[in-house]
Amino acid sequence: MKINIINRLSVLAMIVMLMSCYTSDESHDIVLVSHKPAPKWQDGLIAGNGIQGIMVMGDPLNESIVLNHEKLWVPAQDVAFDVPDMTKVVDEVRALAKKGDFGAAGTRLYTAFGEENAKMFPKEAFKRLKGKQSPRFGLNYVHPGANLNIKMPKNGEIKDYARSVNLSNGEIAVRWTDDKGTWSRNCFVSRSEDALIMSIKNENNAKIDCAILVEEIPGYDINDINKPQVVVDADGIYFHTSYKNKYWLEEPEGYHILTKIDAKGGNVTFDDGEIKIEGANEVILKTITDFLPKYSQKSRAQLSAKLDAISDYDKSLASHDKIHRALFERVSFRLTDKEQQIYDTEALISEAQKNGPSPAFLECIYAVGRYALISSSGELPPTLMGIWGKTWQPAWWGHYTNDSNLNLAVSHGNTGNLPEMMEAYFSWVESLYPYWERNAKRLYGARGYMGGIAHGWRHGLAIAGWHEWTGAAGWLSAYFIEYYEITNDKEFLKNRVVPLLENIALFYEDFLEGMEGDDGHYLIYPSVSPENRPSNMDGIREFRTAPNAASEIAIIRQSLVSLIEAYRLLDLKQDRIGALKSIIDKLPPYQINKDGAIAEWIHPDFEDNYNHRHNSHLYAVYPGIDINPTTPELYDASKMAIQKRLATGQGDRSAHGFMYQGFFGARLQDPSIPWNSFNTIAKESFLYSSFITSHNPKHRIYNLDATLSMPAILSEMCIYSRPGVLNVLPGIPLDKLPKGKLTGILARKAIVIHELSWNDETKKIKMKLSSHINQSISIESRLTIINIKGDGVSDNEDNRFLKLNKNKPTEIEISYSK
Repeated sequence: MKINIINRLSVLAMIVMLMSCYTSDESHDIVLVSHKPAPKWQDGLIAGNGIQGIMVMGDPLNESIVLNHEKLWVPAQDVAFDVPDMTKVVDEVRALAKKGDFGAAGTRLYTAFGEENAKMFPKEAFKRLKGKQSPRFGLNYVHPGANLNIKMPKNGEIKDYARSVNLSNGEIAVRWTDDKGTWSRNCFVSRSEDALIMSIKNENNAKIDCAILVEEIPGYDINDINKPQVVVDADGIYFHTSYKNKYWLEEPEGYHILTKIDAKGGNVTFDDGEIKIEGANEVILKTITDFLPKYSQKSRAQLSAKLDAISDYDKSLASHDKIHRALFERVSFRLTDKEQQIYDTEALISEAQKNGPSPAFLECIYAVGRYALISSSGELPPTLMGIWGKTWQPAWWGHYTNDSNLNLAVSHGNTGNLPEMMEAYFSWVESLYPYWERNAKRLYGARGYMGGIAHGWRHGLAIAGWHEWTGAAGWLSAYFIEYYEITNDKEFLKNRVVPLLENIALFYEDFLEGMEGDDGHYLIYPSVSPENRPSNMDGIREFRTAPNAASEIAIIRQSLVSLIEAYRLLDLKQDRIGALKSIIDKLPPYQINKDGAIAEWIHPDFEDNYNHRHNSHLYAVYPGIDINPTTPELYDASKMAIQKRLATGQGDRSAHGFMYQGFFGARLQDPSIPWNSFNTIAKESFLYSSFITSHNPKHRIYNLDATLSMPAILSEMCIYSRPGVLNVLPGIPLDKLPKGKLTGILARKAIVIHELSWNDETKKIKMKLSSHINQSISIESRLTIINIKGDGVSDNEDNRFLKLNKNKPTEIEISYSK
């Protein structure tokens, strides 16, 4: 099908006029526009209400919309699995480690876990895998729901084509002109009515003819899921299926989808598995994709009743718009002076591939990432793919991966003032606690919590690879701690942070018992620096378990220090503080290697492996805050560690590795580092035309690690906070981004940055901020501050403080030189 897309300016003007009138201020809408249908599903425009998601391909005559749901995960094994009992083996392994025989220790640990794990599975499970991997990995994987297809007749040449998504309210529009005038298909996933709602219109009042189908997406494994059943009748299209495997459940789960049609003024018939509409003035489609905890309890009638309550597209959009917009517009990021933010995706991507990221490109990246986080956080946090996808074989099964990826997915939530999205993360993590207790007990005979490295939403058992890693619970606690630091919510601290940290502390108290060395420091073993191995042992699987990983030390330290601070603040369990401090004192100190970089393993037998995608050893920089300007030697060594990674090529150049370096660079006040990350994303084809990112260059693997984390990185480049400190413009390269404005961001110690703006021509930084508590904070910058003006400022060159009174807005102006 040939589509004329020459007149882009007229299409952009049409988008401005025709996007819904139900917005608070049309000039503030942020709109992403593509001028051709999606060439592949990864280019589909996304929308979602956190629970249900869609991907719109945008073909004018043969529309394909992928229907997704956050809980659609195939249970791939019919096994009541458990964590292998490794307690006796661990004692044996630790005895070998204490003798320095880490090769034998790693071999025994790895082999024993595999043998015990395999006992849970029938022989058929291994036959299905054909020797490719352990069956534990196939325990569950994300999958698409179905395709919603809309077929329309051809009426001459198609011109002035555009598909767009309004990020400010989540409405997707597909528009084109032919011999019968201008057509529009608008849709969104309603937050207020929990359904996909679509309107099909002709702006010149031509009658609408179309056929509508809901079809299965090919590629599913018949061992995992039953063939979907589709019923088409006068009440709509009902699609339903169940999973074949059920873990330990009494009966299978499943899902069902109902689509209903209101054809205004037209004739509706059904046959051959589709609904046909002729002569309509407007067509309203309403679809619900619903997960079924018990497939036997599916009820088409319940879905039908919910859809029958929806009758007017504009009213439904207005209701949804109010909720979505309130979330989206709490924070904004501008680097250009354009009044209207309408971004031509193909043009932006093409320019960025040639010249690197422009200010408009970064504005767009920020808005898309914020939009995606809002749209993919429902009852669960986003996965590796958010809530989207059209494959039955997702990379890494689409799992929650706790050693970097999930951390990036929610990194914008706290500072980006999205507590609703963070609640999905907090409540899901808390649902894992019973499984974490099981992990600790079965693997190490310990009390408390130990998380696994990767799994689905149904459980948190440590049965995947890298089972030796003990740091997941501590890593995932980082954003619990940050939420308290940002909100000063003492109830959250007492009821949600303290119980988590107490159980992490209990685990490490047992895990480290008896592991003191002659120098008085612990030998931490098993220990893992996800997902790296020492360079002098690279390729030897058993040496992925190497002692005293810097990341493990940082996680333990962060957990215990934060717990002590909480006890003191809340006046709780003062008698426990001494024991916790004793553990902290016995942790091996961070070390600087012979290259002047932070050592990844604090042990003389193991050398750093720089050519790797992960940067776990810099956990104390991000997401931790242990390494900062008050620790200058470690601060400089962290910069060297990044330079060593970059010099060797960054392993397979995974997006998440560059994102972590973006955070590191902002916190280490070196703008060249985050700029390199964004330059890499821009130039190495990480972006689909949907402006969603891939995991690797050249559009390899649909993955939202970068999409979801780039807003947080850009925010920290503008302002980074530690308790009692605001660091202004730590990561902004002023030669490339000479002016900008960030509004609505939150900072530690209950500070709201209502507005931060800068102009390198005038050498001025202006801030409007307030605090929920009375406090004095220090103002820092890598720039040379000449003076700070404003109420409450103590402008001593060696010690610049700002006094903030509770809930009183304050304005300051900073003059600087480079």
